[in-house]
Amino acid sequence: MISKKIAAIAAGAVLIAGALAAVHGIPARGIVESLSRDALARNDLVLDIGGDARLTVWPSTGLVLEGVRLRDRTTSDEMVRVEKVQAGITLADLWGGKIDIADLTLTRPVVLTEPMFARAARAAAARKRSIGANESILPADSAVSIRSMTVENGTVVVRDGRETAETKIDSLRLATLPAAGGRSNLHLDARIGPSTLRVTAAGDTPTRLAEGRAVPIEATLDAPRLFRTPATVSTTVTSAGPVLKADNLNGVVDQGRLRGAVSVSFAGARPFVDATLESERLDLTSLIDAITGPDPAAGRPPRGSTATDTAQPWSDAPLNLFGLGLVEANVALTAREVLIDKVRIAPAAIETTLINDVLTFKLAPSGVYDGQATGEIAVDRSRDEPVVTLRTNFSGLNALPFLRDAVAFEHVDGRARGSLDVRGAGASPRRIVAGLTGRADLTFEDGAVRGIDMPAMLRSVLDTILAGWQGKGADQTRFTTFKGSFTVDNGVARTTDVAFQGPYMVMSAAGNIDLRTRTLDVRADPRLVSAPTTPGQSSNVWGIGVPVAIQGPWSAPRIYADAPNVLSNPDGVLKGLRDALGPGGGAQIGKMIEGLKGLGGQTGGLPGGGAATGPDALREPGTLADDIMKALKGAAPPAGLSRDIPAPPRDSTAPPRPAPAA
Repeated sequence: MISKKIAAIAAGAVLIAGALAAVHGIPARGIVESLSRDALARNDLVLDIGGDARLTVWPSTGLVLEGVRLRDRTTSDEMVRVEKVQAGITLADLWGGKIDIADLTLTRPVVLTEPMFARAARAAAARKRSIGANESILPADSAVSIRSMTVENGTVVVRDGRETAETKIDSLRLATLPAAGGRSNLHLDARIGPSTLRVTAAGDTPTRLAEGRAVPIEATLDAPRLFRTPATVSTTVTSAGPVLKADNLNGVVDQGRLRGAVSVSFAGARPFVDATLESERLDLTSLIDAITGPDPAAGRPPRGSTATDTAQPWSDAPLNLFGLGLVEANVALTAREVLIDKVRIAPAAIETTLINDVLTFKLAPSGVYDGQATGEIAVDRSRDEPVVTLRTNFSGLNALPFLRDAVAFEHVDGRARGSLDVRGAGASPRRIVAGLTGRADLTFEDGAVRGIDMPAMLRSVLDTILAGWQGKGADQTRFTTFKGSFTVDNGVARTTDVAFQGPYMVMSAAGNIDLRTRTLDVRADPRLVSAPTTPGQSSNVWGIGVPVAIQGPWSAPRIYADAPNVLSNPDGVLKGLRDALGPGGGAQIGKMIEGLKGLGGQTGGLPGGGAATGPDALREPGTLADDIMKALKGAAPPAGLSRDIPAPPRDSTAPPRPAPAA
């Protein structure tokens, strides 16, 4: 009887122990270390389990590991740490040696890429020293197979030089699912912030790649901060030694078709990307914004954002050059159309290189606004502050739409040609522009200065000299040539040789264009001439004019008379001009006026159609030239041209005279 009781107690204890083991699990640290030892040793890795390691049998069989760390055996650097690992496996798999994991769940994993890149560099150096330099970088057939993997709240930590960035992976699922024909496909779905990524490939992709066989892959990326619409790509991937190749690449990016080939070589210290791409339409605006930040003056927020900041003409946000030290690259791109904000390049041929932390964009002869341009932009990140260099040559550009789209300047039309060579250093676009140095040469031909009719302006100078001229959209000043050269220093472009030639008018100018604030401060000397030629080309051609100041933002500059001598002593000015002309001067100015009348301009009476009277009244616009002609012929000065002409009121809104050009 006693023995039966003892047996019953023992059986009960076994059942209780079994129940507890089923619920709480069996210690499995020794099992995990035994099964993983050989695989880890072959790959020079170490697995640490800082928390519990249990084998559960109810409600399902599996392993639960906590506080897992994967380290490099050579350097002891941590590469991966996971708060909790859950693997669904069977007891038969554990004892059979080949483990088939039905579902692997990683909770709060952290992947550190810096030690991984260091391992890859060491492996590349070892391959170069060994006979098997073309050995595949992909692992041989593994003793572990995983049918499904889920990542919850993961983080990828990337270090580039002195900078570190963390990318949060909200969720990721990698699963092998049945497909048509009895095959299986590998599906990857990931969500990273507002972006989603979906990739589909053959279920035996790792094995195929290790054997050098081609693997078809399709991917869809929905990234609202980069693309207006989801980008889709399909390609065929193969492995050849340390090189992965993606051939027959076809896709759609921002509603423009993309095709070409990409290869990635892991033979060097850094992966090297070599790509040849053709695109119908490619919008690089978001990529430029990601590097420089959006242009505050444009009032355009980054894609995926609703905030705007128009406080400064240039962004003060630090340049985002993170990642340039991780890879090297050479990418050749041809496209029917490339867009950078509003600027359109069509067709475009661009070659991009990234070598030793220097990113270079070279524009081969490409179409730009009905003209042609070549250029180069280089960003050198190897120094304490990034250095940006810009060189370009262009000809035949349609100036008005180009200037409007590029810098919001709508006051010059015509055909443009010239060159630009500038260099700046700084941590933000604002600091780079503030430190720009270099040179520019610009020539506009067969066009017009829009918004103002300079011949008409000069003919009515005394009517408007106190209030300043305000441009009108319908007004314009035609020219045959408008050119100048500039030296750029500390973000200010200075010129002393602007030359303007048009029918019955010439102009010279000098001054500053402040690129930092996008403002103008220029003094010009527009002159009406007595024939539609340039003074000096004929001995009997002469001119008369009034200096003007051009100031303010280049999107809406204001033009004012800069002629104090004309205001204070008009009779003396007229006498000096009459003496300079000599006999017959009145006839010459008469011819000039007749020519000017054919150019059109500001004509008509005073507002409302009335006519002012009295010695202080402003005359009807357009009558000044006739009065000057009478004065030059020796007639009495007309009303308003006498010495008692009123001075400008003290509360005049006209700005002060600009400082002389430096």
